[in-house]
Amino acid sequence: MPTDGQRIQKRSPATVALQISSEKQPFITELAFTENVSLHGVRVVTERAWKSGERVIVRSYHGSIQSRARVIYCYPLAEARYAVGLELRSAVGTWMDVSQPQPPRVEV
Repeated sequence: MPTDGQRIQKRSPATVALQISSEKQPFITELAFTENVSLHGVRVVTERAWKSGERVIVRSYHGSIQSRARVIYCYPLAEARYAVGLELRSAVGTWMDVSQPQPPRVEV
C-alpha cells in the first residue's frame, strides 16, 4: 500500500446484497449491502459489529461472488449500523450491482 494513504486499487460504488457468515460460527449470518467494491475488498453496511481480524465467508445474493474474507475495520454509524471493511482472500465470481437497472429479460 502506498505510504501517502491512497489505495492501489480503485473502489467502485456499488450496491451488492451479500450474506456474511462467521467462519468459526457459521450460524452467525447477516444480510448486508456493499457501498463500494474493488478487486480485493468491499465496504459493507451491517447491523452487527464485526471484530477486526475476524474471518468471514461472503456470498452474493445476485451474481456469483463467493470468498473468504477478513474484517479490516468496523466503524459505528448512525442508527445501530456499522461500516465494515472486508479484505477478500479468495474471491471467485462476478459482482451484480442491484442499484443499477437490469436489462429486460426476453423469453421466446
